[in-house]
Amino acid sequence: MRTAKRGVVQIVLGTVLGQGLVVLISPILSRLYGPADFAVLQVFTGVVSVLAVLVTLRLELAIPLAKDDKEARSVFAAGLWATLIGSVVLGVAGWLTAPLWAHGQTLDALRAVFWIVPPTGAAIAAFQLVSAQLIRGERYRDLAVRNATQGVGTAAAQLGFGLLGMQHLGLLLGTGLGRLFGLASMRPRKRTEPVEKLAVGDLTAAVSRFRRFPLVTTWSAVLNNLSRYAAFPLFAVTFGVLATGSLAFTTRLLALPVTVVGQAVAQVYLGRGAAAQRTNPKDLPRLTWYATGRLALLGIVPTLVVIIAGPWLFGVVFGDQWVRAGDYARILALAFLAQFVTTPATHVFNIVERQGLALIADAVRLVLVVGGPLLVWQLGGSDLAGVTAYAAAVFVSYLGVLGLVWWALRDAARRPGSSKKPDGMSVSRPHAGGETERAGAASDES
Repeated sequence: MRTAKRGVVQIVLGTVLGQGLVVLISPILSRLYGPADFAVLQVFTGVVSVLAVLVTLRLELAIPLAKDDKEARSVFAAGLWATLIGSVVLGVAGWLTAPLWAHGQTLDALRAVFWIVPPTGAAIAAFQLVSAQLIRGERYRDLAVRNATQGVGTAAAQLGFGLLGMQHLGLLLGTGLGRLFGLASMRPRKRTEPVEKLAVGDLTAAVSRFRRFPLVTTWSAVLNNLSRYAAFPLFAVTFGVLATGSLAFTTRLLALPVTVVGQAVAQVYLGRGAAAQRTNPKDLPRLTWYATGRLALLGIVPTLVVIIAGPWLFGVVFGDQWVRAGDYARILALAFLAQFVTTPATHVFNIVERQGLALIADAVRLVLVVGGPLLVWQLGGSDLAGVTAYAAAVFVSYLGVLGLVWWALRDAARRPGSSKKPDGMSVSRPHAGGETERAGAASDES
């Protein structure tokens, strides 16, 4: 547990350094870019996020679960090949179908710069694959350096392009460059012994072993990303570009705790949870609810501050044109608290290989976050009512996820042999300092 805590602290510090710079320059960015620019950014972020999920086939999630170093490297190599091929295919498909989806000011602006989508999606995908290798080896310090470098690169690029008057293109380029800076900072660990070369059969065997990730988890992740970002193109064609930009700017800021702390805890939880599932499955529920409870305690005070003083804070810090975004923040605060608390627990579905439950949860969330605001608009409701419907859908859906996590953990504990150690795995034993070690565990990653 001490190693996990130290890992969380290291990742959080790295992320705070990087994302903290993004926060510090947000008052400048809010004056260099307008709501229309942030609207394009958020739709672009949704597109490249879905692209990154599709091209990796979610194989990055299988890397921490691989039984040994060779299998982990095989999964990693398969993910890189899938990323290369998938980015080209989906990029061409998006360009060819642009006349079908590029309607309205925001989507038409995205079409004009669509050339940046495939390389950015590929950079995000590679970023995720390399990060999974670091998680498997519990190289939390390297993850911290990566997070810091990514944030600094993104902030510097978006600020510089904004000063040059590049409008939304500056925000989009900054997103991709930040990932590339993060990738450049991640170097493979030197090995003292030769590494066995991989054959095509190794890659296909690894993909076959973890086939539920491409076949099920990929589509669950696509639905998850669609549920996170579908509201923005929907708002663009219903409530208008200003409402879309305000919603985009608000969610960008409210998502920072999820990015800074929630993802740090989730990364450490995935590594520790996967190890627990391999060696001592009874530890998994304790790890899950410990992480969830700590995040709930950490998030409640900032949530109350946003609910009480959101509009005033946004107007003072970011300028008068963002007061409406402060109203949105007040409405969305509880929804983002629910997402923050649930962040690490969502990995349970992959760890216990119940990806079908995640697929159901993500499908339901997508229906709710699209159907709620759309119904409000059809009934003639205001943009505030649409944001309220969106917030309610997010909040309820994440509570449902926690319920499914509880059920999945309980079901996994009842499975025959769930309390036994897998063949070839040694029992975790305590150190004098209270930590645990996995004797005979495979070395990190390539």
